Amino acid sequence: MRKELYKALVERLKQLIVLENEITFVSTERLQAMKDAGETPEEAIKYFALWNRQVEFIQVEQPFAMPAVFVELGKTKWRHQSGGLQDADLVIGLHVLTKFIAEGYENDLFYLDLLDNINACLHGFSSDRFSSMQRMESIPCHDHEEILDSTEVFTCLALDDSAVKETVKITVAPNLSVKIE
Repeated sequence: MRKELYKALVERLKQLIVLENEITFVSTERLQAMKDAGETPEEAIKYFALWNRQVEFIQVEQPFAMPAVFVELGKTKWRHQSGGLQDADLVIGLHVLTKFIAEGYENDLFYLDLLDNINACLHGFSSDRFSSMQRMESIPCHDHEEILDSTEVFTCLALDDSAVKETVKITVAPNLSVKIE
């Protein structure tokens, strides 16, 4: 379930592209039509990964393209339903990073637009595995000289059926003998 959630978030956020120096959300159909027409849409977010405190080690770690989004899946308390089905209120932190001076854009305004567009892109987003996403909190971090950093916190109800056992029906001919007296 977490893998599907991560992949769905990344695919959804890849629909944020830059058109004429503006961040725009486009449908998957429009994005595919642009690619089919030979266009190479500029993705607003250049790098995605799971969160592992990358910012703390940015000076010694391999650099990554920016803007970047790191997905942090918070502590989860699962509720057991029947037959192995579980649900939980998930808390998902999106660590959004950009260079303080983004080339070709109005620097901090691009960053603020990116945060707003991420919220617009994900608000109400759902699938058969998770309910409508809602942003709950924004946590700016002011600890970096050359990087703008904020964690956008979203929540949703998630369903996990990984422990559900598949029911297998086996048809057998009855083996009965009837004795009539």
